[in-house]
Amino acid sequence: MNLLTMVVSPEHFEKPIQLAICGGGIVGLTLAIGLKRHLGLTPEIFEAAAGFVDDVGAGMGIYPNGLRVLREISPEVFESVKSQGHPYLYRRWERHDGTEVAVSNENVLADRDDDLQTIGIRRWRLQKVLYEAACDLGIPIHFGKRTASVKSLPNGTVEIHFEDGTTRLTQILFGADGSKSAVRQSVAECGAQLQYTGVTCLMGIAEDTSDSALCEARGIHLPSSSTSHCHGAFFPTGESEQCFQFHFPIAEEHADEGNWSTLTQEVGRDECQKLADKLSEEGWHEKYVEPLANATCAVRIGFCLLDKGLEKFVYGHRGNIVLLGDAAHPPVPYIGQGAQMGLEDAGTIISLMKELCIEQNGCGGLFMPNAFGNAMMLYEKARIPRTEDILARSKLWGKRQQKRATDEKYNAVREELIQRDIFYHETMKELMPASGFDFKREVVDVMKKEPVLLPLIDEEDEEAAKLR
Repeated sequence: MNLLTMVVSPEHFEKPIQLAICGGGIVGLTLAIGLKRHLGLTPEIFEAAAGFVDDVGAGMGIYPNGLRVLREISPEVFESVKSQGHPYLYRRWERHDGTEVAVSNENVLADRDDDLQTIGIRRWRLQKVLYEAACDLGIPIHFGKRTASVKSLPNGTVEIHFEDGTTRLTQILFGADGSKSAVRQSVAECGAQLQYTGVTCLMGIAEDTSDSALCEARGIHLPSSSTSHCHGAFFPTGESEQCFQFHFPIAEEHADEGNWSTLTQEVGRDECQKLADKLSEEGWHEKYVEPLANATCAVRIGFCLLDKGLEKFVYGHRGNIVLLGDAAHPPVPYIGQGAQMGLEDAGTIISLMKELCIEQNGCGGLFMPNAFGNAMMLYEKARIPRTEDILARSKLWGKRQQKRATDEKYNAVREELIQRDIFYHETMKELMPASGFDFKREVVDVMKKEPVLLPLIDEEDEEAAKLR
């Protein structure tokens, strides 16, 4: 394993910085890269982990709407990410015994743009590409800085408190610190709490064998089982590698809710083998059981959502504390849109800041802090309805998949509806509002609907520009 670290943080910070990002995950790194490349601003990232480690965790999909953001922010990063993943060619709805219910061509979701073909990728590989791009741009990343709380000060700055006892002052703070966000807990008036959804997932990575049926039929497979009362997903993350997911309804008292728990090799192997034996007894096709026997790592999580969705993503003095990604809207995974929503958030912030917060002059762009609040007002107006809609669609999708696994009459009707949808639309039409979304069009639309008055450049802006 390779532990990646960049900056050893000092024990105390003094002068306020211009931009801080709490959370150096996929969304935080993407935002930082975009701020540097498109606005010439250099944020500092504060990441809880001691460093990034290779070959851990499971996989994820990057759908056309997420790929659009990466392509816009950095064509080089976009190509590097694609090279580290593997495309989905087909989407298959199946029964646990291997019976195919329906199949669609995955590039329909990308409007047949091969550049935006959905890919599966290991999370650590995606994070490594983004991390290395941030390092190349000279973006400071402070590891071992888990956020404890944040506080708006009377002078308009934000004070970040870390669990190691240190603090940092910043003019603008982006909270990208995940579903258990300390930034959100500090600023959200409703005190939104995570609640277990009743579903726990065992997911992992497996090597494909040469005779694997899933290997030969590249794409995402979505089996549902009336014998096990669960449903799953299988998708490629490499040429000879795949990710598996099994979703089970588990009572709260028996669940590991809210925790992404990377299992040790021994525990993971034991859990996967027990599940493989159980599924074999319950009639699952060998192509679904085989990955469990070949698992190289496993992760267990109890999915949680906020008990009440946030009414605001923007807080603080003149809107200088901004939530994005899972910190703003923790997801459920059923349509693969959790990471995409965070990428869209980052793309929207960068585009709005570029349009409203940068004054072009003879010496280049001048950052106008006084315009930041107006830009983030539009971010909030655009992103809250969008993320609420996609979360509702994802919850409905998961509910339907689970009902397929528990109600045979419903499943018979649902399978016919799936087949009909694909016949008329070439895919499930409910997937299109997610994957077919273009964040740049959203920015144009919200700016037309909500015109804002831009402040004149003043001395405060001139001074802020010198800090770049």
